[in-house]
Amino acid sequence: MVRFYIVRHGQTLLNSLDRAQGWADSSLTEAGMQMAADIGQKLKGIDFGVVFTSDMLRAVQTAELILEAGGKSGVPIEKDARLREWCLGCMEAENNAVFVKNVSDWLGGITSFAELNERISDVAAAIYEHDTTGMAEPFQTIESRLKSVFADAVQKNGMQENTDILIVTHAFAIKTIFHLFAPEQLSGLGKVKNASVSRLVFENEIFFLEPYIQL
Repeated sequence: MVRFYIVRHGQTLLNSLDRAQGWADSSLTEAGMQMAADIGQKLKGIDFGVVFTSDMLRAVQTAELILEAGGKSGVPIEKDARLREWCLGCMEAENNAVFVKNVSDWLGGITSFAELNERISDVAAAIYEHDTTGMAEPFQTIESRLKSVFADAVQKNGMQENTDILIVTHAFAIKTIFHLFAPEQLSGLGKVKNASVSRLVFENEIFFLEPYIQL
């Protein structure tokens, strides 16, 4: 059995300014650092064999603080660009209200997080279609890079009896993980909060996802 503890990074400067944040990066705020430390305390009883994190500063900082707070600073951190957030193209660092309105308008007037989550592939397609920078990715590319992280980790660690792996990534990336492994849970997912924790388990050749686990 392989258990993946999937954590969204702590609050960042751009989060605190209510700005959309994809490949645009910013460091954790004091509140974000405390969030990461709190998660580290709550997860300190778990013996992580390895940590995979997005290569973005905010994710790496979160992983380091989780390990430090849990007394596990010696656990290796593997930075993996496949765990990056979606690139938001020309809407990077845009005000979140403007970002959501643009996406809603492009998709015909979506008004709820539930519908946005259910139509996550359409959201990605709209961002890609309307991007003027040439940097945004097709949803299939996003799906492929995220799925390959878990496939590679299982191939490497799946023969062991029990393995716990920490994953630190981003909000839209986490929604994509739900889309891949538990699409029926997307409508009830809501907003993925900073420092939230979900658990993805691989057992008997099957992945199953536990959203927002109790710590």
